[in-house]
Amino acid sequence: MKLQRMNRRALTLGALAVSGALALTACGSDDTGKSDAGGSSAPTAAAGSIKCDDAKGQLQASGSSAQKNAIDAWVKAYTAACKGVQINYNPTGSGAGVTAFTQGQTAFAGSDSPLKPEEATAAKKTCGGNNAVDLPMVGGPIAIGYNLPGVDNLVLDASTIAKIFDGKIKTWDDDAIAKLNPDAKLPSTKIQAFHRSDESGTTDNFTKYLKAVSPSDWK
Repeated sequence: MKLQRMNRRALTLGALAVSGALALTACGSDDTGKSDAGGSSAPTAAAGSIKCDDAKGQLQASGSSAQKNAIDAWVKAYTAACKGVQINYNPTGSGAGVTAFTQGQTAFAGSDSPLKPEEATAAKKTCGGNNAVDLPMVGGPIAIGYNLPGVDNLVLDASTIAKIFDGKIKTWDDDAIAKLNPDAKLPSTKIQAFHRSDESGTTDNFTKYLKAVSPSDWK
């Protein structure tokens, strides 16, 4: 991650280190397909094949910027096989993408976090009474970025990260950080944490991680 430095003394801290599944959210159907006497479902297209039928027109979608490269590759493969279809994916961010989907503005949304209950309720109206479906498609890492001249390989555990983002640890030479980095020359400068302003699936995964691994420090 590339972080912008406000000035020479400003020290920045980015997001966090976990791994999450990035999902596509689209309308599902009550039709589960017919089964034969042996219980097997209706046949589907062979793996790796693309069945176009008579598909034509434009498909609008938006959401996670983290998924854009993967979606671009899928769109390229699909539209190469299905010449009559154009798919436009706008990487507006997970929150904006889900909002556009639940309001019926797009056919699907890319999100780094599954739908919340209230979002699922809104999506059901858009989907004509059917439930929206979250399809895990891609794995994506989330990493902490920091700008601390002279200090490489900074070690931070979950509790310390939680306290930094909660504003309880305010300087780089705090005892908690010093204990984890005994050989580092830590300055007494203030830690300036940057928080994303819009609704973000990555932020959601970040906070879920902190709540899971350090509940006493992240309430």
